[in-house]
Amino acid sequence: MTEYNINSQFTYLNRFNSTVDGKRLLPMLNVMNKRGIPGFLKDMPVFEANMGILHRLERTTSVPATSRKTNYEGIADTHFTTQIVNEPVVHFQQRSSIAVSEQVGLTNFGDRRNRNRRMSIQALMEDVVDALFNDSRTSGPTYINGFAQRCKLLSYPQHSTTSLPYVWDNGASNAGTMTSAYIVEWGEEACHGIAPSGASAGGTNMGVQHTDNGRRKVQTQVSPQKSYDALEDTFDFFFGLATNNDWKFTRIANIETRTGVDTGRFDEDVIIRAIRHGKFDIGSSRIYVNPFLAADIDIRAKNRINGWTVQQVFGEEVTTFLNMPVRVVDETIITATEGVIS
Repeated sequence: MTEYNINSQFTYLNRFNSTVDGKRLLPMLNVMNKRGIPGFLKDMPVFEANMGILHRLERTTSVPATSRKTNYEGIADTHFTTQIVNEPVVHFQQRSSIAVSEQVGLTNFGDRRNRNRRMSIQALMEDVVDALFNDSRTSGPTYINGFAQRCKLLSYPQHSTTSLPYVWDNGASNAGTMTSAYIVEWGEEACHGIAPSGASAGGTNMGVQHTDNGRRKVQTQVSPQKSYDALEDTFDFFFGLATNNDWKFTRIANIETRTGVDTGRFDEDVIIRAIRHGKFDIGSSRIYVNPFLAADIDIRAKNRINGWTVQQVFGEEVTTFLNMPVRVVDETIITATEGVIS
C-alpha cells in the first residue's frame, strides 16, 4: 500500500536540496492579511472625481408642492432646494525597502523583493478599506468620512427623528461587545469610490501607482551618522468615497456579539425594515458584516429558511438575504468592540 505523506515535499531538507546552491529562502507568508478586502474591492465601482482631487455633488433637499387652480387663477413660483456636498480624494502611500546586502545570500532575491511589493500593495488596500468604514474628516485633511462617521447617530425607528441616512437600533446595550452591519448600494447614483480625474495629481490613474526608486541610502542614526543601502519602492493610491444618495446606505447598530447573551443578538427583522425603508436596488447592494456576525448569519442560513439563500457572486458561493449578498469584512475594520450608538 502506497503511503502518502502530505508534508514530504515541504520539509526544510527537501527544499534545501531542490535549490541550486542551498541559498534559497523559504517564501514569506503574510499571515496578517485581513479578510474580505478583495471581495469588497470587487463590489465597489470607482469613478473619476469631477473637480480634480475633489468630487462635488448637488442633492435635492426638498421638492416644491404642486398647486391646484381654476381658470384665470395664478400660482406661486416653484423651485427645488438643494445641498452641495464636497467629497475629498485622499493620498494614501506605502514605502517599502529591502537591504541590498540581503541579495548576497539569496538566489531568489528578485522574488523576495516582489513579495515585499505585493504585501505593501495589500496593506495599502487594507488601510483604504478601513478608511472607507472608519475615517472621520474631523481627524484632519488627510481623512475622509467613512460609513461609520456618516451613520453615527440612531435615527429610525424607535426615535423621534427620521433623518437620513437611517441608522437602526438592534437593541444591544453592552458597550465593548457590539458590532454593526452595513447595507450599501453601489453605483454612479448611489455609493462609489472616487479617483483623481485627468491631469490632476500628476496624471494618476485609477489604481495603485508603483515607483521603483532604485538604490537609496537609509539613515538609521543621526549622530554619529549610520546608514545602509536599500532598494526602495513607493506605492501611491489616491482615493475617496462618494455617497450620492442617503437612501442608498444604512447601518444596523448595537448588535451583540457574545454568544452567551441573548438580548440584542442579530435580528433579521431589523434588516428587513432597513432594506424596505431605504431605496435599495437589490442587485447592486451588499450587506457587510464582520466574522462574529457572519457566524450568526451562517448558523441561521444553514437551514435555508427565513430569506437566507446561497448564490454565486464573482465565482464564489456567498450567503444572501432577500437576494442581497452578505460580504464578510475583517473584525479589525468592522469591529466587535463598538460602544453604544444612541
